[in-house]
Parts: sequence; C-alpha cells; structure tokens
Amino acid sequence: MGQITLRELEKMDFFKEIPKDILQNLLNESEVVSYKKKEVIFHSRSRTKTVYFVYSGEVMLYNLTKHGNRKVIFILGKGRLLNQSIVSKKPNALFCEAACPVQVIEIAEKQFLQLMEQSHALTRAVLREYERNLWRMGHQLKNTTGNMQMERKIAAKLWKLGRDFGVDTEDGVMIDIDLTITLMADLVGAPRENVSRACKVLTDRGLIRYGNKRFILIDFDGLAEFYKM
Repeated sequence: MGQITLRELEKMDFFKEIPKDILQNLLNESEVVSYKKKEVIFHSRSRTKTVYFVYSGEVMLYNLTKHGNRKVIFILGKGRLLNQSIVSKKPNALFCEAACPVQVIEIAEKQFLQLMEQSHALTRAVLREYERNLWRMGHQLKNTTGNMQMERKIAAKLWKLGRDFGVDTEDGVMIDIDLTITLMADLVGAPRENVSRACKVLTDRGLIRYGNKRFILIDFDGLAEFYKM
C-alpha cells in the first residue's frame, strides 16, 4: 500500500480539469493498492463498493465466452477508470485482472459519489471515460464481425494498442506491454493458431516484428492503411 501525491494525480488525463480541493479530498479518502500479475482485482457478476483507477502498469477487462474462453475487451493503463458502473450500483459485467504488477488507486464508492455531487468536473470526467469506452467498443464490434480477414483484425488491434501504449524506437513504435500471441488471441476472440499465422503475414509484409513479448510496429501508418483496406 502507498499514497499518491496531488502533483502526480494532476498529471493524469482523467483528473486534469478537476479542482484541486476535490482532488485533495479524493486523495484523503483513497489508497494505492498493489496487485501481482494475473491477480484478479474484481470478478464479473460481483458487486464492488470501491472505485478503481490504474496508477501504474496495465490491467485487462475481460469476459468468458459460453465455452469458457477468455475474451479481452480492454487493456487499460495509467489514469484509466476501471469500473463499468458507479451510479447504477449494478454488478460488474467484466472481470478485471492485472496484466503485470500494477498499482491501483482505490476509493470507497460512497465517498466518490459524494465528490461527484460536489464537482461537475468530476462527473464530466466519468462521463468522458464511459463515452471513450463506448466508442472503442463500437470500433471493436465493427472489426470483429462479418468477413474481415484475421490479418486486418490483428492490424487494427495492434494499431490501437500502439496508439495507447506505443513508445517510439529506432525500429518503429513498440507496444510497451507484455503481449503474448495467446493474449492477442484473447483480444480478437480467435484461436491462437490463426492469430499466429496472421502475425506472420503482417511480419512478411514488413508491417510488424515480434519478439520477447513485444510487438514493434515497423510501419505504423502502413498498418492503419492495411486494416482499412
């Protein structure tokens, strides 16, 4: 456990427009909790009374198919809100799991709702986060239905991950999270073997390179053009 500073909180996109007095109250009511890789932060169909934000590392939000396979919906990084519902107080629709060692800012839901009542800026920030997730969900549905080739699905997913977690290197944009072929299969909802073959096609085209759980997007713009074909 630990504590985050006001300066650190202000640097996160979610909190940038929120008044300092509200942020200070949030800090006073919150704590930073550490989770190990693959540790579940909350379960699907459970009712949490805590609001969660990523402080460091990445987490996965996923569900299970009727066959028991994992379908990853989002990978979220620093400053992102993890809860799918706060005001409605409904059970979680998804599982939340640490993709690596992570630290999470946790605040009691009751105190967070009180702060939302005091601050229109905080309420707007929550709405923006939900709108962002709905937008991303819409694009995911578009890219995972119909006859879209697996190579294009993988290209679209890698491009979005590169935008969210990319680091510029001499070789291209590196997705700076541990990303195995199995996890990529969970992200696009496809068998691992199909994903592996699709990645080889993208590699042969000179668009990506993969090794040591890291994807390097050699031609970032070309990858976008490929999945939009």
